Amino acid sequence: GDHRDLHYPLRRQRQMCIRDSSCDDEENILVQDAVKLLDQEDVLFLDVRTSQEFKYEGSIKNALLIPVNDIEKKITMLEAYKSKNIIVYCRSGRRSKMATKLLKEKDFNVTNLEGGFLAWRKYFSTKQ
Repeated sequence: GDHRDLHYPLRRQRQMCIRDSSCDDEENILVQDAVKLLDQEDVLFLDVRTSQEFKYEGSIKNALLIPVNDIEKKITMLEAYKSKNIIVYCRSGRRSKMATKLLKEKDFNVTNLEGGFLAWRKYFSTKQ
């Protein structure tokens, strides 16, 4: 119902979207902003790629892996993180967008990592 807005953190991250097309009713966070949240107690990075990708392509430090197809099944497990701000990522941002939408409908505080793990890796490789 419409009570769900109460669950959102006060700082809505709308201004972080790059293109309006990716902004319809979902917040996005840019890599350079997400990086600053890495060691925050109240932030959880959720990886929705496959376990293969997670294992062989690397991942964000301390990320929780739940492949996008398993999210509905594992929703009870995620309930433990209801109080956290969850940043969802995949390889390029497509799967994470689906996951973000799903979790938002279930009243989680979720943000989609713009550009996914590809953008994350690129950020660090250019940052030397």
